[in-house]
Amino acid sequence: MHSIVFVDSEISANGEISDLGAVKPNGETLHTSLQGTFSRFVSGNEFVCGHNIFEHDLKYINHLILGDYKVIDTLCLSPLLFPTRPYHHLLKDYKLYSD
Repeated sequence: MHSIVFVDSEISANGEISDLGAVKPNGETLHTSLQGTFSRFVSGNEFVCGHNIFEHDLKYINHLILGDYKVIDTLCLSPLLFPTRPYHHLLKDYKLYSD
């Protein structure tokens, strides 16, 4: 069986990692600003998946993912899955609700 982890990073205007998130198919989730905690959670998986991970996330988190892994970028898959909306935005939980 192949192991996979889905990741996302938030980067501040000055290029610093401000927030890290990850989820595994078994339901384990991580939301942290601690790079060591993130590294332990994501390292050792065969696949690392993210939206725009090639052009954004890996620039900042590649050094945190230990071991050999393959990358899946959902940005490349979006136009194939949603041909009428090739540039759609990801839904963000915190933007779904307003007070």
